Amino acid sequence: MFGILQKMDRFSNNLMSHDETVDFIQEIVDNGMAWKMAPKYRDAALFHMATGEVVDMVLCRVNSEPRHLKDAGGYNPFDTALCG
Repeated sequence: MFGILQKMDRFSNNLMSHDETVDFIQEIVDNGMAWKMAPKYRDAALFHMATGEVVDMVLCRVNSEPRHLKDAGGYNPFDTALCG
């Protein structure tokens, strides 16, 4: 329905429903963009990973923790035990 730029605009302006936000964050995690984007996108990805709503399947496959990201509130969203 929307391209990535439109989704970024809708996310930045808080125009997405919760489900749209989760889908968008999952999309940018899946394509690897989340880790190269502005902190608000990385923080949103970390938050939704911590809640279990978003999963980074690349991390599940390689079973390693990225060095450039921090824990989210004492909870490690990169714990591969979450990968099903």
